[in-house]
Amino acid sequence: MDKINDLEKKPVGKLLAQYAIPATLSLIVSALYQMVDRIYIGHLPDAGVLGLTGVGLTAPITTIIMALSALFAFGAASTISIRLGEGKKDEAERAVGNAITYVFVTSVIIAVLFFSWKPQIFEVLKITGESAPYASSYINTIVLGTVVSMFSFVFPIIIRSDGSPTFSMVITIAGCILNIILDAVLIFGADMGIQGAAIATVISQAVSTALGVFYFWKGKPTLRLSMKALRPSISTLQSIVKIGIVPCANQLSVSVAQLIGNYSLMLYGGEVYVGAMTAIRSVFQLFMMGVYGLGQGFQPIVGYNFAKKNYKRTFDILKLSVIWQAGILTVGLVLAQVFPHFWINLFIKDTALATIAVGGLRKFTILLPLALFVAAGSGFMMMTGKAKPAIFLNISYQIFISAATIYFLPLVMGTDGLWYSQPLTDLIATLLTTILFIHNYKSILPKLRQNHPGKKGAGNGNSL
Repeated sequence: MDKINDLEKKPVGKLLAQYAIPATLSLIVSALYQMVDRIYIGHLPDAGVLGLTGVGLTAPITTIIMALSALFAFGAASTISIRLGEGKKDEAERAVGNAITYVFVTSVIIAVLFFSWKPQIFEVLKITGESAPYASSYINTIVLGTVVSMFSFVFPIIIRSDGSPTFSMVITIAGCILNIILDAVLIFGADMGIQGAAIATVISQAVSTALGVFYFWKGKPTLRLSMKALRPSISTLQSIVKIGIVPCANQLSVSVAQLIGNYSLMLYGGEVYVGAMTAIRSVFQLFMMGVYGLGQGFQPIVGYNFAKKNYKRTFDILKLSVIWQAGILTVGLVLAQVFPHFWINLFIKDTALATIAVGGLRKFTILLPLALFVAAGSGFMMMTGKAKPAIFLNISYQIFISAATIYFLPLVMGTDGLWYSQPLTDLIATLLTTILFIHNYKSILPKLRQNHPGKKGAGNGNSL
């Protein structure tokens, strides 16, 4: 049974594990890129808090880079899965080639715009005061490495849709291990401080990029690259953007939410609260990697089977994914509530700041399992032709709900509102996701309750 037929016939439990486990491990490793940087930065002599604050204040910039990476990565990966499901291999290969071309062009544009408008960008982000030199030192290097940063994000996701989730995982893990080693060498061994963390990240991402290039030019991919595939195609770009705009819009709205969140943190707590939130969000994102990994893992399967009109199999994958995601976040909830000092002490050595962050982490994660619904719902809608509600959900989650709660809740609760903004956001977003899901699949859900098998192939391997 070849890699493509597996998407249609392999039991969904085994298939989801096959795709989701490598994706989850890759994302955990990706999270460790930032976590390890922040752990080292947080323990810099006489500069840990300011270093964390500087990194936190530049987060909207790195999030924008990630947003544009997600546009091409998930847009191309989803297009690949759909075109393969339709039996259009040539168009799937063109999606790979065009993603590579547009990523390169976009990365150059980002770097040029940043360095042309850096003073104005720093002014908007409120990067001033004692943390400004640390922020500048870090983000200058990161932006210079935008091209390898974007490719190190894009290649593993495209390669996973090509049917090689294990090699996708290897690419990310190799980069992370190198990053951990280089962080220690450059930050402390070479006494390069926060800039050493940025250089270590860029070098590691360059290695991951090189492995991605090797896969398509010298490896054994299902989809072959050619100069024709690399040639820009408007129709292919439209296909990529149509799907990729959902995760891109999500990340862009995250950037807006981060900007507003940083403003509120500075307003109600000052620079130290930005440092505390940087540590808390790092822990939160680590717990969320399992959710995102399962979301990425089910996308090729959902996209392929929905295109084949195998609806029961499509929804079986979603149901199983949600069950696993709920289990992961329940474990995360317990770990955050029972061992908050362990997580915070990884990043912060200042006792007073650590005390603030420990209390913040407990409040921030009190409804952690609810965080899965937006991620699962928007990813599923994106892969089943519901791009508009998926975009609406993601933008609403980050800007209209998340940004609003972190801005207004402190007016009522004081600094506690900064931490309780996340559980309130997740509660409201869960209700919105449920409403959108029922509305957009009301014609299909009754058929599933009747156990309608769909077209030929839908009933193969459906048991959970």
